[in-house]
Amino acid sequence: MRSYEILQRGGWILRSLLIVVLVTGCSRNPAQPVAGLTALKPEAAQQWGLPKYIKMEGPGNEYRVLTHQRSGSGDGDWLELAAGEQGQIEYFQTVSAAGGEGIYRLQFLSTQGTGRIKVSALSAAGQEIGTVGWVYTGPLSPPDSATKWLDMRYQTNYQGGWLTARPNLAQIIAREWPQLDLKQVAAYRLAVEAGQGQHVMIARFKTKSPGIRLQPRQSAYATVLGDTVNLQTEVKNMTGQPIYRPVFTLMEPEGYGLVAKGQTSQTLDVLAPGEKRILTWKVKAQRPDLVNGGKPWLVHFTANGEALDGQIAVTVSDPRPGKIYYVMTEDLEPIDAAGYPKAWGNQDGWLEPQELYVQLVEKSEALNQIANKYGAKWTHYIAWTAIKAAEWAEGQSTSHEWTAMVTAMKKSVQTQSTYGHEYAVHLHSDYDPDLQGNFLSYNPAVDGFWANHLKHGWAHVVSAEGNFNDNNSRTGLLYKYKKILDKLEANSGQGDIITARAGSFDFGSGSADEAMSVRAYHKVGLWGSSDADGNNGGLTAGDYGREIYLTKPDDIDHSATDLSRTGLVEFRPTPRRFIAYDKDSAAAMNAKADAGMERFTDKGTVKPGVHAIIGFTHAMFVMGNGDWHSLSGGQFQAIQDHLHYLKEHYVKQGTLVFATASELVKAYLDYYTPRPVVVYGPIKSSGSGMTEYKLQVLGRDIPIDAGHAHAVTVKYPLYLRDSAYKISIQKNGKTIYSTWGLPTPFNDVAFTLNDGQAVYTMKVYHNRWIYRLVETLRDVKAKLLKIF
Repeated sequence: MRSYEILQRGGWILRSLLIVVLVTGCSRNPAQPVAGLTALKPEAAQQWGLPKYIKMEGPGNEYRVLTHQRSGSGDGDWLELAAGEQGQIEYFQTVSAAGGEGIYRLQFLSTQGTGRIKVSALSAAGQEIGTVGWVYTGPLSPPDSATKWLDMRYQTNYQGGWLTARPNLAQIIAREWPQLDLKQVAAYRLAVEAGQGQHVMIARFKTKSPGIRLQPRQSAYATVLGDTVNLQTEVKNMTGQPIYRPVFTLMEPEGYGLVAKGQTSQTLDVLAPGEKRILTWKVKAQRPDLVNGGKPWLVHFTANGEALDGQIAVTVSDPRPGKIYYVMTEDLEPIDAAGYPKAWGNQDGWLEPQELYVQLVEKSEALNQIANKYGAKWTHYIAWTAIKAAEWAEGQSTSHEWTAMVTAMKKSVQTQSTYGHEYAVHLHSDYDPDLQGNFLSYNPAVDGFWANHLKHGWAHVVSAEGNFNDNNSRTGLLYKYKKILDKLEANSGQGDIITARAGSFDFGSGSADEAMSVRAYHKVGLWGSSDADGNNGGLTAGDYGREIYLTKPDDIDHSATDLSRTGLVEFRPTPRRFIAYDKDSAAAMNAKADAGMERFTDKGTVKPGVHAIIGFTHAMFVMGNGDWHSLSGGQFQAIQDHLHYLKEHYVKQGTLVFATASELVKAYLDYYTPRPVVVYGPIKSSGSGMTEYKLQVLGRDIPIDAGHAHAVTVKYPLYLRDSAYKISIQKNGKTIYSTWGLPTPFNDVAFTLNDGQAVYTMKVYHNRWIYRLVETLRDVKAKLLKIF
C-alpha cells in the first residue's frame, strides 16, 4: 500500500474513532452500600427473583446479594435492601389465595427511616384490598380503608436482631379484616419495606401454599435419548375455597436433560374445593442422564410460582457409542539433578543453558516426533516461568547461550504446536523474576542460575486472587503466562488452550482456597485442571471410571452433585498406578491401556459418554540409552513401541482417539456441561488488523433456539488485550453484537445464542496504536465530562 493511501486510511480511522468515543459513554459501577459482607456478582440476584420482586420509589435505593461466613446462621446468601434518603424500596413474594403461608428471617439495621413488614390481600386485578403491617422503625402511619398498622417499634437502639416468623397469611387477613369478603381475594402478598435511609438484611423470605396437592400418575419413566413421553399429574384443591385461574408449570431440570414439547404452563379456570384434575405434559428426552451423574432427571412442578411436592424421575439412556481419548501429558520443566540418585542433568547445582535446551527443547521435540508417526499428541505443561528466569539470566550473562536457548524455546513452541501438540501453563512460581519474595541467583562461573525450589508451587506462593494487572496474585500469574503461550500458539489451529496444571499440583487446599483458584482459572479462560488430590499431598492418579469429572466450584477432588454449582473439568492420570512414560516398559503401558479399553467398551463398542486414558511424565525424566543428553533408545523406544501398539489395536479400529488435554476437556464439556460454553477456535481469516476466529459452542445436546436462548460469554485472546479496540460477534456472517468498550475486565465478550444450527464467529480488530488512541480519547472525554 502506498504511503498516501495509508495516510488516507489513517485519517478515516482517526475520525471514526473520535466519533465513536464521543458518542459512547464511560461505564461506571454504581456505588454500593457497605455492610461488612462480601457482595456477589449481579447474576446472584436471580436466586431471589430480582428485579421482578422489587418495587422502588424515589432516588438512592439499592439492593444486592451478599455472602457471609457467619457460623451457625443456617442460611445461604443474604439480600440487602438499602433505601435512599428520599427513597423507598420493597421486596415481596406473592402466593395464591389457597391458604398461603409466609416464612421470613430478617433484621432492620437503622434506628431511623421506615422499617415495616406487611401482609396484603390482592384482588384478581392485583390491587391491595386489605393490608395489615407491622412497623418496627419510623413513623406510625394512620390507618385507612384498606390498611391497618400495628406498632412494633423499638424503644431503644440496642434491641434489634433477627425477626423470624411463619405467618399464615389468610388467617392474618381474616383476623384483622373480618369484614373482607374472602371470595374477592385472588392472592396474598408478603412484603418488607425500607425507606428514608433504612437498611434491611434478609436471610430468608418466601411464601408457600399448602392449598394444592400434585400427585404424579406414574412416578418414574425409562426413556431413550430423543424419546417423547407424556407425563400425567393429578392436581387437587385441598382447601375449602375455590382456587381461580391456578397456573401449573413444569420446571425443566437443570442441565436440559428433559425439555417440554409445547407450553410449560397450563391454566385452569377454577379448581373447586376437593376437585381433582389430570394434567398431561409432553417432554422430550433431550440429554442422557449420564450428564446428571447417572441419576434420573427430576421434573418438578409449581402452582402460581410456588413449588409443589410431587416430582417425576426420568432416566434417559444414550444409544450412541461414546469416545475414548488417549492423552499424553508431561510437565516440561528443567532439572539439574544435584542431590538426586539419577543424573537427569549435569548435577553441578546450577541450571545452565545446555540443560534447559536438552530437557525443554530437544526432549520435547523428540517425544513429539515419535508421536507424529502415529498421529498421537502431547500436552506439554511448560513451566514458562523457567524461561522468564532464563531471560533474567540472559541479562546477567556475557555469553549468548541464554539468548539462543530462549529463542529456540519460543520457536519450538510455535513450530511444534502446528503439528497438534499443546503447550499449556504449568506454574512453578519460584522461577518468576518479578514475583515478590522470590530469589534468583546467577553464577557467572558456569553461566547458570538457581531459584528457591521450596517455593515450587502456585496457590501457597500467591494467596491473593487478584486480577490481570496484579502479578503477585493467582489470576495475574495465570494471565501473564497464558498470554505468552496463547501468542506463541496463535497459528497452531488449535484455538484456545483451556487446561493448566499447577506447579507441584499446588491448586490450593480447602473450600475457600480452591474456590479462589477455580475463579482465577475461569478469569483467564481455563476450564480444565489435573491437580486433584495432589493439592492435598495425595496421589493425583485415578482409577478408570473416576478419571474425569465436573468438579464442585470449591472442591476439585470430588464430582459436582448439583448441576447448578460446577467448577472445572478435572482429569487424572490413569489408572491408579498410572502410565508412566519415564519408567514403564512398553508391555506395562500396553497392559494399563488395555485395562482402560476393557473398562470403557462392551463387546467391542465404546460405552456412552466421554472416557479417558491419560499418561504422565516429565520430559526431563525420559532417558535414552546414553546419559541425560540421549534422545533415542531407552524410554524413547518404549514410548514408540507403546504408541505402535495402540495404533494397531485400537486407533485403526476407531475405538481410541489420540487427543490433547484441551481437546479432551472440550469433548467432555460438549457432552456434560449443564449450560453452553463458548470458546474461540482456530483462526478463520486474518489481515489488515482484523482476525476472525471460529467459535466453538460446547454442549451438543443442549437446545439452542428461540425458546431456549442463552446469554453466554467468550474470551478473546489474552495476547490481544493491549491491542484489540473493537470486537464483533457474527452469526452466519451477520453482526449480532459489537463493542468498542475494550478491554473488558477479564477479556469476556457477552452475546446471546439462539440458533443451534448457526455458525458463530468473532472478529477482533487490533492495532496497538489505534488501541492507545481510543484509550486516550476516552480519557479526554472523561475529563471533559468532569469539567462540564
